[in-house]
Formats: sequence, C-alpha cells, structure tokens
Amino acid sequence: MTNRTKTLLCVTVAGLLFIPAVLFNIWYLLIVGAFFDWLPLTTGWMRFEPDKPKRKNLIIAHVIVTLIAYLFAVLWIITLLTAFKFFFIEIWWLAVILGVLL
Repeated sequence: MTNRTKTLLCVTVAGLLFIPAVLFNIWYLLIVGAFFDWLPLTTGWMRFEPDKPKRKNLIIAHVIVTLIAYLFAVLWIITLLTAFKFFFIEIWWLAVILGVLL
C-alpha cells in the first residue's frame, strides 16, 4: 500500500467520524477523528514522492485551512455552539480538497 493510499484511507476514516460527530453533536468523536486525520503527518506518509514537484503555495494553503478548521473544532468543544461545528466540517472539507491536490 502506498503512502498516498494510507493517507487517503486515514482521512476517509476521519471524515466518517467527523460527520456523525457534527450531526449528532458528539464532540469526543471529533477527537478520535482528529487522531486519524493527523496520523499520516506523524507517520511520514504525507511526504512527497521524489518525482513530483513540490507545490509550496498549495502546501501552505492546505496547512492554513486545516489549522483554521481545527480552531473551529476547539471552539466547538469549548463553547458547544452549533455554528462552530458546521464551520469546522465545511472548512475541514476544503482542507481535504486542497490535500488531495498535493
């Protein structure tokens, strides 16, 4: 299994946990999903393949959007406001789209 496949599989599991977390207001599923979302980064699966050029601006955009999404996740856990959980899932999805383009 390639590193890209492992990364996409982990992000898929994270998304499958994030969606019920947001829909049913189960904040601890967000934490479990975040584990799977960040697992490829900590294991090194997100490293670029040598034959692919690095796209610096796309990487920076992906990082910024991901961090903004998790900012809303933390705000949701702290305040339990409904708007924050929907902001999180929408912005996290944008981060996923940017990540797939890498």
